[in-house]
Amino acid sequence: MAEKQQTEIDAGLLEELRDRAREQSRPEGELLEEIVCSYLVMVPRRSGSLDEFFEHLERRRRDDGVEPLSEDEATRLATEELHAMRRERRETP
Repeated sequence: MAEKQQTEIDAGLLEELRDRAREQSRPEGELLEEIVCSYLVMVPRRSGSLDEFFEHLERRRRDDGVEPLSEDEATRLATEELHAMRRERRETP
């Protein structure tokens, strides 16, 4: 059984976590644990710089056989996500 802990979190981040959990029909704690685990796996310990972090991500991408997005694909994806976020905000009372 997992040990229970309390921590403080920014109200905006907490609301985003709750929204995402609802969208995915998952418990908030489960999603939060997944997010923390992902961070701990992806961010190298004692990272000396942001460049090291991105180098680590690049190595993982290559090791996993993930093809990089073209500039056009990345722009299209970012634009779609921005529009989706704005739609969600307009629909939220």
